[in-house]
Amino acid sequence: MTSSFASRDLQPRRRRMEKTKRVAIAEYSNAVRSKVFILSVLMAPALMALSVGIQFFAEKKVDTSPRKFAVVDRSGKIYPALEAAAKAQNEAVKNPGKDKLANFVGPKAPFIPSTHQDQEDEEKLILELSNQVRKKKLFAFLIIGKDVMETDGEGDRGIRYYSQTPSYFALPNWIDRTVNGVIRNQRFKAEGLDTRRIAKLNRRVGVDQLGLAKRSKTGKVQKAKKDNKFVNFLVPVFSMMVMFMIVMTSAPMLMNTVLEEKMNKVSEVLISSVSPFQLMFGKLVGCVLVALTLSLLYIGGIAGVMTFFGVLELLPWSLIVWFFVYQILALFIFGSMFLAIGSACNEIRDAQSLMMPAMILGMVPMFAVTALIRAPHSPFSQAMSLIPPFTPTLMIMRLAAAPGPATWELVLGFVLTTAFMFFCVWAAARIFRIGILAQGQSPTIAKLISWLWSK
Repeated sequence: MTSSFASRDLQPRRRRMEKTKRVAIAEYSNAVRSKVFILSVLMAPALMALSVGIQFFAEKKVDTSPRKFAVVDRSGKIYPALEAAAKAQNEAVKNPGKDKLANFVGPKAPFIPSTHQDQEDEEKLILELSNQVRKKKLFAFLIIGKDVMETDGEGDRGIRYYSQTPSYFALPNWIDRTVNGVIRNQRFKAEGLDTRRIAKLNRRVGVDQLGLAKRSKTGKVQKAKKDNKFVNFLVPVFSMMVMFMIVMTSAPMLMNTVLEEKMNKVSEVLISSVSPFQLMFGKLVGCVLVALTLSLLYIGGIAGVMTFFGVLELLPWSLIVWFFVYQILALFIFGSMFLAIGSACNEIRDAQSLMMPAMILGMVPMFAVTALIRAPHSPFSQAMSLIPPFTPTLMIMRLAAAPGPATWELVLGFVLTTAFMFFCVWAAARIFRIGILAQGQSPTIAKLISWLWSK
């Protein structure tokens, strides 16, 4: 007897869940069959393949044209050594190392110096060489002062570099290092000092930046691995950006869908078959499923690029798991906000004004990204990452930055964000049940808040 009553109580609940499931499936199937989704799916691997292709192309084409520069050496002592250093530099360019990442960001163009006759009229000299740069006969030109070897007095001790491409730093930086090295050696010789012995004594001792050693489960000590500063910065930023991009492109689509259905009176027909909560929650689940599908494709593409660069081991699997956990929470939070806004509005203009606070809430972590990347484990970063709307984006960034947040931070952040998610879904449901059928007046934030307590 008791079991029969229990089964009767479960039947309405099952029917409600079945309706929500059908709405979610309908939303998901309509989304994944749309042209926009198909383009999004194709764009992810296409962009990844394009990025790899561009890198292959850039390795041979970008910045590979010779950088010809004229040298007016008024001291008469610098140019021979500069020419020899350029030959050594060009040989290194022809025979790069095996580090793909270093080769990708390093200089590729050979440096071709040529001596130029000095003139008494300096303005005429500079104008003549400037015209050669404009005509692409030269990339830049260099004027070395005649007193550059002197250590005392004023004199003409300057080194001036002229170019019309100030954003290209490889050549002036190389000239700075090379010329100053030559000047230093020449000064040592003038003082009767052994330059080879001084170079040996001044030889730099490199500092290798490493992680920490640890003992494996088998008891074997695992050696500390060498850090890659470029990748250690890139992985946290990429994780944060991918989270932000997927959430902030998926959630507003819910608002547009609900608003379009409301303007076309489709929502009135749907409400006759399902409850407002079933309709809202089904749309929310469908949006989450669509976003997760895109995430799988995007993360797969990122993993492929990291494999190409040989740095896949820097992407821990635990980070991917937490990424999906926090992404689901973020999608429910911001999806609820945009659903509530879409249901309450009658025109796109009203929705655009109301969605701005929600967009700003999602963008706050991006405003503080510089400070957070520099010190991901500072008290400020800890506090920011425990504020529920910011937790998904910031906690992922901190997880990607070694050594990662403490266990209590992960647990507390997850609990607070989950609680805030349930509040957002509850609040959105309260607003949705009234707003989806409301017509006439333009909604305000104060009115939306009042709907939370309306019966």
